[in-house]
Amino acid sequence: MQTSHDKPTDQQPERRAQQLTLLELMLVIAGIALGLWVVINDVREPAENSDPLFLKWVFGLVGVLGGVAALGPVLLLLERLKSRQRWGPGKVLWFSQGMASWLLWPPVLYHRAVKGNLDQSTAWVCYFYGTPLMAIYVTAALLAGGWFRRRGRRFRRLSWREQFGLIMNLLWATTGLYVLYLIYSEDWW
Repeated sequence: MQTSHDKPTDQQPERRAQQLTLLELMLVIAGIALGLWVVINDVREPAENSDPLFLKWVFGLVGVLGGVAALGPVLLLLERLKSRQRWGPGKVLWFSQGMASWLLWPPVLYHRAVKGNLDQSTAWVCYFYGTPLMAIYVTAALLAGGWFRRRGRRFRRLSWREQFGLIMNLLWATTGLYVLYLIYSEDWW
């Protein structure tokens, strides 16, 4: 007879959602610190007359989200080694944003470390405009593909990684809408 304290067998898979560990929490905080370090000099500079103050906040948010997004591929691939379970939309979104960080942040970090700010950094311009817009594109594709539908009658508790990926994507997509507004307003008005 198996009690609730015994480990599940192959016939009875574990149904608990994975909990956030202290190490993972510390890594998320380190990602926030990295993102702040990347943008802090540029956010502190006095805003030009043509730059809206809100743009500085978005600039800082993209930096922080980028630092946290960079953790996604590492944490998710380590989890994938332990479990062959399919990723939900939150993990797919977090992984895609994280890969954008891994591909574009090496030159951004180099530029920040050598010159002290992000002026004239092409990689940062690509990251600032492209990554938030990518959140809109991928979210639209996942919505169209039916990834956000509930499956089954019962509510399935999501892992913290799945929930975190969805929340981060909401922030990315909101930032993407503002970036889209900047692009449209510059070209049309």
